Amino acid sequence: MEKLFRMNEAAKILGVTVKTLQRWDHSGKVTFVRTPKGQRRLPESEINRLIGNDADKESEKNLVIYARVSSHEQKTKGDLQRQIDFIKRNIDLNSYRQVTVIEDVGSGLNDKRKGLVKIMKLAEAGLITDLAIRYRDRLTRFGFDYLETYFESYQVTLHILDDQTDEKPPQEELVDDLIAIITSFSGKLYGIRSHKNKMVEEKVKEVLEDVANLPNETADHSTT
Repeated sequence: MEKLFRMNEAAKILGVTVKTLQRWDHSGKVTFVRTPKGQRRLPESEINRLIGNDADKESEKNLVIYARVSSHEQKTKGDLQRQIDFIKRNIDLNSYRQVTVIEDVGSGLNDKRKGLVKIMKLAEAGLITDLAIRYRDRLTRFGFDYLETYFESYQVTLHILDDQTDEKPPQEELVDDLIAIITSFSGKLYGIRSHKNKMVEEKVKEVLEDVANLPNETADHSTT
């Protein structure tokens, strides 16, 4: 009897997301079978067929490795390079004709990051076939599904190599993102270089850092 794979197992083997597999199913690119309980399973023959198709096109595949950190301090500490190194260790670079590394230093809420915009233009021009990131939130903090759909519309396969959270604590990342939002708005009101804008930025940073540290302080009090 032919071996059948669960959706998440098949996605891991093929190096795509579960959502991508679901879209392939709806478009007829893959053929799933149903268990008696109605659950979708991908036959081993289908996986081999897809892998075979990919092998035939290896010489045409171009990969972009994308990494992002929120601040120059993180880049200085090596967080950006660690993302890149992790991706290179966990993807078969020999499968691609060309591998390009694109990086950003900026908030995940900023949808006009130079690196992200560059990748989108490459996708539109048909110059890349694959995009690899370590974490989902490196691409964007919100609206990930929209970007995934966007890249798939240009036949760009998205590879997420680590489902765990980033090395920086979530509270700190959110503080950075919130500061970026408020700084942007206050900059428009008072001018980016104005003294008043700098005061707003520092005050907001102070308050948000206090909020981020609150869980730790609460935990310390509970143990005393």
